[in-house]
Amino acid sequence: MFQLYKKRNFSDFISDTITFFKIYGKHFFKNYLLINGGFLLVLCFLMYFIFKVYFEVVFSSIGTTNSDYFSQYFNSNSILFIGTLILFFLLIIIISMLNFAYPVLYLHFISKNPEANFTIKDITTALTKNTGRLLVFILGLVFIIFPLLMLLFTLLFLMIFIIIGLPLLLIAMPAVLAWINLSFYDYLTEKTGFFRAFKNGFLLLKQQFWTIVGTTFVMLMLIQIVQGIITMVPYFIGIIYFFSSGQTNMSDPESEGLATMGIFAAVIMILAVLLSYFFNNLVLINQGLIYYSLREENESTSLISNIDLIGADNE
Repeated sequence: MFQLYKKRNFSDFISDTITFFKIYGKHFFKNYLLINGGFLLVLCFLMYFIFKVYFEVVFSSIGTTNSDYFSQYFNSNSILFIGTLILFFLLIIIISMLNFAYPVLYLHFISKNPEANFTIKDITTALTKNTGRLLVFILGLVFIIFPLLMLLFTLLFLMIFIIIGLPLLLIAMPAVLAWINLSFYDYLTEKTGFFRAFKNGFLLLKQQFWTIVGTTFVMLMLIQIVQGIITMVPYFIGIIYFFSSGQTNMSDPESEGLATMGIFAAVIMILAVLLSYFFNNLVLINQGLIYYSLREENESTSLISNIDLIGADNE
């Protein structure tokens, strides 16, 4: 049985993330796809439409001397294009809310029921009940936290010119990500207020700063490497096909090679977005293990539970 409340070190955070998915992976992703799958399919369709049209317009502009071809095309299809973009961004918001909340609530259910006997109805009910809180968190994040972070990272980028900015930037990025995730776990799990959650998240981050930053950095790097390999393989295949195909004619926007390349580029972009959503679950579960490990250090939850079980057995 997986032990959620457990004191962990650097290696434990990485190995326990892998162990978690070995034990719960099938149940976790089954429910994830049932909840998020429909939205992701619609998103893929819209992305394919947007990127395919975009690449077709780009390739078509190659064969014309009209420098305003790009803007003229979208002006003539402005209603369809704007409507598609609005639907696209609404879907992004919904999917992002579900994608960030699902791992947090899943671990909360695991903390109560380690055997994962809860159903998709339990999860969807919890998501529905927390919709208002999710909106508040996202709005606060976008309009309060992000502007402050933009100032911080702008300063760090400027400091790159004096060398010290680069290491500070490499530390700040995983630190900020961990701070936001720990705050979100506290906000959604403990039902704390927005500002209180970020205060608690900051205190948790300080508790094991270098371990948390190191763990987050390693997880991000591992995911970027794997995701990069998966997306680069079809990308290079497409590039080789593009230059080796006798049907490709850069001066002819109607050539079959250019049309195929546009479709191929759209598919790669869709794959990259889907992989980012998929791997985001690994990051959030890893951050969740950090959160519950820090709570164990502060509250000794597992020890109290074991004492309660001993008392129940004696009765």
